Amino acid sequence: MNLVLTSHQEAKAKSSTVLRTFRIPRNLIATLEAEGKNRGLSANALMTSLISRFDNWDRFADRFDFFSITDDLIKAFLEEVPEDRVVAIAETFGARIARDGIMFWSKEVSVESLVEYLNNRCRYAGYGNLQYEKKDQKHTLILQHSLGLKWSIFIQHTLDQVLKKPLGITAQFETTESSIVARFTT
Repeated sequence: MNLVLTSHQEAKAKSSTVLRTFRIPRNLIATLEAEGKNRGLSANALMTSLISRFDNWDRFADRFDFFSITDDLIKAFLEEVPEDRVVAIAETFGARIARDGIMFWSKEVSVESLVEYLNNRCRYAGYGNLQYEKKDQKHTLILQHSLGLKWSIFIQHTLDQVLKKPLGITAQFETTESSIVARFTT
């Protein structure tokens, strides 16, 4: 059984809507309509998507000083860093994510909040594409990306720390140049 990853806010938004009026400059309306057309969406659907992004990512990311860089730049940096340093950085980062990032976003650290956090990271910050499956108490997380083996190593060791430290979960990992698979039981 594959689970569809949606945030609590998105689920609520799908169940009911409110009609609101906002004043928006004409040039932004033209951009919104053109971009909606390019994406095959109505201006309303695109606006809902943008507000959802703000709700699920931007309002939190701004508080953590996120900034955007290209995949090529990340790959170039990773190629220059020895693998043992990638592992050390990932372990430090992973331990901090559970305490700071996930707790800040979700107000709790659980498998569900971890999956929602990863989904938002993938969707809005370019970590890759996430699939999550849960059958009974067996969980499978699959993250696919195009950033190379050292990115896979970074994600593996980050996830390992996030699962171990606050949740006491030991996962089995399969890591390739373009994917990380984590399997664990709760």
